[in-house]
Amino acid sequence: MDATLLLEQLRASDKRNESLTDALASLRALQEQTLETLGAIRQDYAALVDATRIITEDRDTLRQRVSELEAANRRLVDMLWGRRSERRSESPDQRHLNFPDEPIEPQSPENWEILEAQAKADEAIDQELLRRLEARRKARREKASRSEEFPPHLEQRVRRIDLSEEDKQGLKCIGVKVTKRLRFEKPHLYVEVIERPQYVVAGHPEEGVRSMPVPLSIVEGSKYDFSVVAAILAMKFGFHMPTYRQQDWFAQCGWHPSRSTVNDLINYGVETIGPLHRQMWLLLLREPILLGDDTTLTVLVRGALNAEDLAMLGKRSRLRRTLESGSPPNTGPPGSATSYAWLYTGLDSTAPYNVFHWSLTHQNVVIDGHLATYRGIFVGDACGANARLHERSGGRIVHASCNAHARREFVKAESNDPILASQAISLYQQLYDVEERGKTLDATARHQLRQCEAVPVWSRIRRWLDSDAAKRALPRSAIGEALGYLRNQWSALQVYLTDGRIPIDNDQSEQTIRPLTVGRSNWLFLGHPQAAAGRLQMYSVVSSAHRHHLVIDDYLEDVLRKLADAKQNHPADLEPGSPYLLDLLPDRWALAHPQSVRRERIAEKETVCDLKRYRRLRARRAARAARAKAGQ
Repeated sequence: MDATLLLEQLRASDKRNESLTDALASLRALQEQTLETLGAIRQDYAALVDATRIITEDRDTLRQRVSELEAANRRLVDMLWGRRSERRSESPDQRHLNFPDEPIEPQSPENWEILEAQAKADEAIDQELLRRLEARRKARREKASRSEEFPPHLEQRVRRIDLSEEDKQGLKCIGVKVTKRLRFEKPHLYVEVIERPQYVVAGHPEEGVRSMPVPLSIVEGSKYDFSVVAAILAMKFGFHMPTYRQQDWFAQCGWHPSRSTVNDLINYGVETIGPLHRQMWLLLLREPILLGDDTTLTVLVRGALNAEDLAMLGKRSRLRRTLESGSPPNTGPPGSATSYAWLYTGLDSTAPYNVFHWSLTHQNVVIDGHLATYRGIFVGDACGANARLHERSGGRIVHASCNAHARREFVKAESNDPILASQAISLYQQLYDVEERGKTLDATARHQLRQCEAVPVWSRIRRWLDSDAAKRALPRSAIGEALGYLRNQWSALQVYLTDGRIPIDNDQSEQTIRPLTVGRSNWLFLGHPQAAAGRLQMYSVVSSAHRHHLVIDDYLEDVLRKLADAKQNHPADLEPGSPYLLDLLPDRWALAHPQSVRRERIAEKETVCDLKRYRRLRARRAARAARAKAGQ
């Protein structure tokens, strides 16, 4: 009985073990299936993570690309339809950005009182300036609304239009209705026949023949008056009219000169103008502040270069084909080379002259030779021969780098990094806002203004340059190159802070050299290396006359006449520093000949300056109001 029960219990236990074994096997199979499913899920999860990462990166890339395209689009719109300047929008949000890396220092009550008093003083100054600008704007609008009168110095010719005698029968005249209109006559040329009666003493033939001397001419025996030479020079260097166009212009007046005649008259003028060019250059070299720039000009070689010059130019100019052909320099085919025009200009307050020099190369020795005796501050860009000018001169010349070039690099980099570029442009707008307010101040007051307001902005620029965002910029990218330029020229860019007379940038010389740069499309080339230097001497005088808004023909005719007279009759007056020569300088000549000064051009420039100052003033007051509203 017990054995049977025990056997049944064992059988039941075996059945339970088999059930447990089956259940365990089933659980193991389920576990393996679950693990396989989990592995598949993990693979799917990893794939989804990778896909999400790729999608996120693509999204960020697309966002960055959209920002770049939007910036590029804005830049292209500005280039096509905007103002031809680097001026950016002056919204309060952009002009006063808060940079995340810039700490905000707490202000004490005393500092708040000082800042509030300074803000009130600035507001009062701006309010007074705004009142004067609006008064001038109102006066100009009232003048423009009135019917414009013709200049009083213009000749008036009366033309009477009346009824016929038959139609006037039985009529009584009660008045005359006057209508004025401007007419144009083409320029008039005429041949001046000069008669010089000759006399002798009756009965004394040994005393010879007496008569008035031959009228002065630019060269002895010339049959062309100074007015003709002045007109040709003015058209060539003042209005960039090439020789063949001058032929067509004079042909409208009935005279068709050959090109050789026109070029000969230009050469006569160039040979005569030399002492005046030398006088302007010597005055510029005495100035404590000098601005400079350079540009390229094509020169026709015409076999005038020696083998050394050709070897120096062979790698970079169109003369390489001459060298490769093996032809001797003086018998080879005519070629052309890229030469350079160097501009040096002084400040309006001290030396308002523009002096150009010519060179065949752009080597450092060229500008070093020009400034071999100069001691002072040179304002220019940091490219090419201007680089390391301070070191090459042994500290004799201090290089003040151009902030407009530094700002321009960030304008170019807007499509690469819109955020950093906008921050840099905003900081530069604040610097130029200080300069705009300092234009009406003297040098001492302008220096104090810069120390008070521009120096803190430069401190913000330094902290911005040291920020993580600026350090992450790739060196070879557009924004990286802009940041590198700013870092490399850090000290030179701030030289202007040491003296109120130093301009913040080199825009004055860039604007001066621009007509020569644009004129390349009209001039096409300089005709010969030996003539190039003289042509730029004449251009220096004409450009300086333009700077003082002179009537170029009047100025050149008078100056050439007096220089030729001195050259032929009293050469001592052509020595540098002579009162005779100094009186021929454009600024002094303008004072002695006010009738030949274009007053309307001066008024036009004043209007443009007023409009720019008015626009900046309104933007500044709007920004101040926005900050005050935000502080409340």
